Amino acid sequence: MQRNKYLVAATVALALTSMPLAVWAQPKVTIAIKAEKEVNVTAKGKQVKKRVAAKGVQPGEEIIYTLSYVNSGTEAAKDVVISDPIPTGTAYIPGSASDADDLTFSIDKGKSFKKPTLLTYELKGSGGKMEKKVAAPEEYTDIRWTIPQIPAGGKGSVNFKVKVK
Repeated sequence: MQRNKYLVAATVALALTSMPLAVWAQPKVTIAIKAEKEVNVTAKGKQVKKRVAAKGVQPGEEIIYTLSYVNSGTEAAKDVVISDPIPTGTAYIPGSASDADDLTFSIDKGKSFKKPTLLTYELKGSGGKMEKKVAAPEEYTDIRWTIPQIPAGGKGSVNFKVKVK
């Protein structure tokens, strides 16, 4: 019996050492989100803008959402998708999203994503005929970035602004 125990242990050890390294190497991307607003403060006698946590925001104020990502894995992460809903009670501020290779938006709560010029819907016109309309930025419900590659140990961030309704 003792002999079989060592045989099994040797077989398991051999199996583990003969597995390709790719099985062990993999990306591990984590994302953290932060909501801030800009306030004017006096520093060294000058008025400067400072970002602070977005608490107690009022209608008309802008909130900056920053989504920070880190690949703590041992391999590059490819075609990483970062999606975030645009919070209810706010409207996306056109052109405020950080640039990425592939930035798209949704008007159907994240079911589909397209470039802004392709975000269309149909509406019955005054003559009863269906008309195609391009969605306005305040109609966007979600935002999505696709990042081609985040190297092992790599990090970065994307952001966008909204206005509180």
